[in-house]
Amino acid sequence: MALYDMENPWGPDSDFYLALAGRPALAILDIGCGTGMMATAFARQGHAVTAVDPAAAMLDVARSRPQGQLVRWVHGLVGEVQGSFDLAVMTGHAFQVLLDDETTLAFLRAVKQRLSPGGRFAFETRNPDARIWEEWAKPLVGSSVAGATETAHVDIEKQGELVSFRSIYRFDDGTEISSRSTLRFASQATISALAEKAGFSRQIWYGDWDRQPVEAGSRELILVAGFA
Repeated sequence: MALYDMENPWGPDSDFYLALAGRPALAILDIGCGTGMMATAFARQGHAVTAVDPAAAMLDVARSRPQGQLVRWVHGLVGEVQGSFDLAVMTGHAFQVLLDDETTLAFLRAVKQRLSPGGRFAFETRNPDARIWEEWAKPLVGSSVAGATETAHVDIEKQGELVSFRSIYRFDDGTEISSRSTLRFASQATISALAEKAGFSRQIWYGDWDRQPVEAGSRELILVAGFA
């Protein structure tokens, strides 16, 4: 859990989502909420927040956060959440764990079914044109990620839109933690078409957290999707 929090600190992305919610108070659904940093921030701003995650250990940490009692925590997937929401968010590039069109479309439809009329769904994914995975091959010596003295991504393999890799964290005491991940780097056109098919007819795209338009060199693809 410490590694998760250190790799996902508060940053410009968090500011973006908090500003997107704005005021007055909304009913917000935080999908893949992790350890609850964003969900509790929404709650402190006065929003009615439901946060869902399939990892029980993550939710245990989330519940223990200051103001954690202000959030309704749900262990499971978005399809299991009850209620209707003005805004749904999926942060931390979690959208990239949806590895094919069928899974992505089913997910987008499930989110839309939980939005009130006029509701919005906002999320981000890394722009495949920026080829960010090529930077991951460089070891980060002297890293301070949860006390790790070195972190690295190794065994990086790209097959079509999918990039698989192993993350290694080495510590001063000689211990080592590693995990294997696969992420999808879908194009803006692919995501836009799937969102449209799911019923999100209104789409606003940004290429960075300062709300600049998507350009060839943009590292992010940020979508705020809605429907009539």
